[in-house]
Amino acid sequence: MRKAHRKKPLMREDIERNKELAKIRYRVEQSFAILHRIFRCKRASYFGLEKVKGQMGLKVICLNLLKAANKLRLVAPIAA
Repeated sequence: MRKAHRKKPLMREDIERNKELAKIRYRVEQSFAILHRIFRCKRASYFGLEKVKGQMGLKVICLNLLKAANKLRLVAPIAA
């Protein structure tokens, strides 16, 4: 994303580019917010790269299952 600076506003192309990037970032950052809020994924609970990878893998699997269940409406949507 491009930023405007003092006495140098963004051009129209930059504004449109930022809007397109914001649409993508919104969806991606929602997933990270769910990982932080619901699965408490702020820090790793283990030491060692393999254990941390395993922990993150399980949390991401849980996130995908939650998203699938919400799409199928098997469970009530999560209230923030």
